[in-house]
Amino acid sequence: MNIAIIVAGGKGKRMRRRVNKLFLLLNKNPIIYHTLKIFNDCKKIDKIILVINPDDQKEFKSIVKAGKFSKVEKIVEGGKERQDSTYNGIKAIEKADKEDVILIHNAANPFIDEALIEEMIKATKKFGAAVCGFPAKDTIKVVEEGLVKQTIDRKLLWQAQTPQAMKYFLAKKAFEIANRDGFYGTDDVSLVEKMHGQVKMVYCSRENFKITDQHDLAYANKLSNASKLGIGTDSHKFLKKKALVLGGVEITKEYGFDANSDGDVILHSLFNAISTSIGMKSLGYYADKMFEEGITDSKEYLKFILEKTEKKNLKIGNVAIMLEGKKPKIDGHIDKIKKKLSKLLKVKEENIGIAATTGEELTEFGKGKGMYCVCAVTLKN
Repeated sequence: MNIAIIVAGGKGKRMRRRVNKLFLLLNKNPIIYHTLKIFNDCKKIDKIILVINPDDQKEFKSIVKAGKFSKVEKIVEGGKERQDSTYNGIKAIEKADKEDVILIHNAANPFIDEALIEEMIKATKKFGAAVCGFPAKDTIKVVEEGLVKQTIDRKLLWQAQTPQAMKYFLAKKAFEIANRDGFYGTDDVSLVEKMHGQVKMVYCSRENFKITDQHDLAYANKLSNASKLGIGTDSHKFLKKKALVLGGVEITKEYGFDANSDGDVILHSLFNAISTSIGMKSLGYYADKMFEEGITDSKEYLKFILEKTEKKNLKIGNVAIMLEGKKPKIDGHIDKIKKKLSKLLKVKEENIGIAATTGEELTEFGKGKGMYCVCAVTLKN
């Protein structure tokens, strides 16, 4: 079982607003809404314990109810310090196995994604505890009374973020000892470090940051509304006596693509466009293994990359497709292809554009020996 403790016990005074910063809007919804949604939608998370400031109990309960966050099992009051709030969350856990994974996450870090949550769970199961972060990019100096005393090699330095995770028995023990000794660490896993426990560092994107002040909130809104762009291509020559499939639609049975799969150049170029936009590899890297398992339907390849996209909390915005080939004549099939792609991608047909050129016999495609496709996509949070 994997349990998330979402720590929302503070007030966010550095935001300099009259309301709790977690209720401030980020792309039309409160910050806390986005954080809870990621964990609630994550298939690997079984339960959520939300630790709150008791002064805002009514507002938090209202957001949980409105968002239909069914995995929120308990809402508990926070303590004086963040560590006390986390400890209250751990103590609220019932019927947990010692090997269960506890993920502790700041409510003000709304850009966490499902892929990172899964990486954290995997690392914790292997090492006992894990923290996510990214390498420091600036030179770090130790300063005393205004004078530089030491320059630290930044190759050894990482900036820690959340979630931070531990097996249940380790989390319970670490926080009990810290509470007994009156020790307050700078973050959650520092309590494990104090016990000389092993903590695995897991790389995360710099987008996974904590919203602390107004500058952070302004940047978060820009990030939330920003689009990622991906461009992909694919081409195949024709083969007789094989059905031609484009965009998941069968066009003719007279000839098709010479490929291990159905060779659908639209779906293949679309795969590559989406894959590059989220930092993954080309279709062949993943499809070869799937082909060995007997999977030849390109819709299954597309399904694979769309699942990866969803785990990164991204969705398709717009799609532009350009085909080159002397045959077949595409105009009469465009509406059917757009309808099929709309269903596969879960986007409106008006957000999909398809154009074609004969190539005027300037290339092998223009001479009718195959087809070439270029695809561009935008993805949004």
